[in-house]
Amino acid sequence: MASATELECCVLGFIAQEQPCTAYAVRKRLGVSLSSYWSSSAGSIYPLLRRLGRRGWILVKEEPFGTRIRKSYRLSTSGRRQVERWLSAPVSSDAAAHTYDPLRTPVFFLDLVNPDQRRGYLEDARRQTEVNLSHHRAELAEVRSHSPPFEILGREGAIGELEARLDWIRKGLALHVDSSSC
Repeated sequence: MASATELECCVLGFIAQEQPCTAYAVRKRLGVSLSSYWSSSAGSIYPLLRRLGRRGWILVKEEPFGTRIRKSYRLSTSGRRQVERWLSAPVSSDAAAHTYDPLRTPVFFLDLVNPDQRRGYLEDARRQTEVNLSHHRAELAEVRSHSPPFEILGREGAIGELEARLDWIRKGLALHVDSSSC
């Protein structure tokens, strides 16, 4: 049996929480996802749902909806097993490793540019991170009263990651960015 990707498991989880679930509902959930990796475009969601259906992980029900057909999705037994496998120990070392951070990689090379460019990069990274942090804090405040505790915990984890990134960027700004090694 093929193992599911992180995105596939996430979508299976959405469907499990909301079933029956429409493609629109999946798009909406991914649109407010705390991962910048996942697209909520129709061009990515519909092929993903078809793939989950081909693998037998979701069941599709078609119903008339005005002049069109609306599809709704439920987890199959094997889809439920995929979600349970995803949510069970052991956690892989990859899952517990540091995360991909497109701000961190360029930092290794900041000595290749002049001090003004370094500072500019770090200041902009700080500003963008602060905007994202503010957005996620506001979103959490909006959903806190009616969200399940583990959704809140997940959102707090994303906020904690952004707070840690902001502290790290501030350390970079505190360095002697004018030291010339260019």
